Amino acid sequence: MAQDPSDTSGMDLDGLLLPENGVVELTDKLTGYMTEIELGGLSDIIGQVLDDFLDQCGGMPEDLNDSTAFDQITRNQLAVTLAYQLGRLDGRSPQVVNLLVQQAIDSFGVKRMEESSDISDDDFQNPKELVYPRLRRLEYVEPPPEDE
Repeated sequence: MAQDPSDTSGMDLDGLLLPENGVVELTDKLTGYMTEIELGGLSDIIGQVLDDFLDQCGGMPEDLNDSTAFDQITRNQLAVTLAYQLGRLDGRSPQVVNLLVQQAIDSFGVKRMEESSDISDDDFQNPKELVYPRLRRLEYVEPPPEDE
């Protein structure tokens, strides 16, 4: 049986990056697709779990009375909710996600991610390609507990 050229499930995408405009377009297409289909509501308990993830990783403001707290909370809640829904979409219809990824690759191409974890000031001019992917790959080690 011939392999479907739009099937990226067998393709090794590890270390490959889309250019910034490709990331933006793929994000827009995935978000648009998620709004067109019915993934079902997010239960309040799962919402609480997502909020707790945010809180545990420092994504919630320390001062809830701060004038920017509401905006920060809702932006972060939107981001984790979209990530959650994308995971559900990928689990339910991986062929759709793979097709949209392949279309982005075909339209924009890919390049290899820099192996170095060193980030320069120049890299900040293009964070979606040169900063965020490398930060995601960093392995964080918890410091040993201090003796009391």
